[in-house]
Amino acid sequence: MFITYRYRLYPTKMQARLMEETLETCRRLYNDLLAETTKNHMSFYQKQASLVTRKTRSKYLQAIHSQVLQDVNVRLDKAFVSWFKGLTKKPRFKRRGRYNSFTYPQYENGFRITGNRLILSKIGSIKMKVHRETTGEPNRCTIIRDLERWYAAIQVEAPDVKIEQDKNKPPIGIDLGLMNLAVLSDGAAFENPHHLKQSTVRIKTLQKSLSRKKLSSRNRAKAKIVLGKAHRKIRNQRLDYTHKVSNHLAKNYSTVVFEDLHISKMLKNHNLAGAIMDAAWGQLRTFTAYKAERRGGREILVPSHGTSQECSRCHIVVPKTLDMRVHRCPECGLVLDRDVNAAQNVLRRGLEQARAEAQPLLVAHRRISKFVPRKQEAHGFSRG
Repeated sequence: MFITYRYRLYPTKMQARLMEETLETCRRLYNDLLAETTKNHMSFYQKQASLVTRKTRSKYLQAIHSQVLQDVNVRLDKAFVSWFKGLTKKPRFKRRGRYNSFTYPQYENGFRITGNRLILSKIGSIKMKVHRETTGEPNRCTIIRDLERWYAAIQVEAPDVKIEQDKNKPPIGIDLGLMNLAVLSDGAAFENPHHLKQSTVRIKTLQKSLSRKKLSSRNRAKAKIVLGKAHRKIRNQRLDYTHKVSNHLAKNYSTVVFEDLHISKMLKNHNLAGAIMDAAWGQLRTFTAYKAERRGGREILVPSHGTSQECSRCHIVVPKTLDMRVHRCPECGLVLDRDVNAAQNVLRRGLEQARAEAQPLLVAHRRISKFVPRKQEAHGFSRG
């Protein structure tokens, strides 16, 4: 399985300038390739072959590792694939400041790790805070700019975990919501911290301050950074809480069953879109899935239709409005919290689905892509 470790980088002023220039060159290349695709309908492989000619004509492209340039074309191709599938909007040109990462897709041919130093081709040896050791063979490195900070997202291929389910761990069903982030079928609940809502006043104040600054002025640039830091704090708070909740679920339960919510469609309700994004349901499901897999567990997604209306004991439909928070069944007399009742229905559907599938607990998926093999470069490293 693939695992990504994120480390903080501490580049020198010269190294930071080189990485800024790399981002700007990659942004311009992305826009050029997008224009060629739109105008001349060039294929992925035609654009990949054109990079050789482009590099001989531009000193800026020559200053960047060849596989970093190839990855720009890969990103554009993936953006078009997502658009064709209806998952995202049509790829657009990137304006200045909107391209914030570049990738070395092959270890020891563009990047390598030596102790607490990350060595990047064309950039040099950068100090890296290794707060935990990797548990696999590195194969990919993405350099990320987050305002004034730099990070390295290093992907490793970890050895497959032997699947041995702990029989002492029970399965659990989870009902996701906005009042509580997650309500479990055993009655436990995780509150929704509403990180964005708690910082709304500060965010609005900073946005108002930014709007009053003169365009292209230094004060506007400073105000933009302050606003970005406020949003980054909210993002980190949300990320930390989601990690804690998903770790608890993966650690204490053998099988975790979620509702298969169509979050992208739910976001079309503009009255609830902000609250749904702040709850980070998709992030919680993703984190729980890989953590459960590493511990020998499993995540199951079941249809969400009718989980709140159906009685978890006798399975008849008991209609309820959104303001009715208690489930009262006229048939069997069950009185239960509405969300706990829904979570028990989710658990039952998940266990029925698992029995019907009659397949191993987990199936290892190995990514196969046309983008993996790349041409080797003779000069793997140069330091500047």
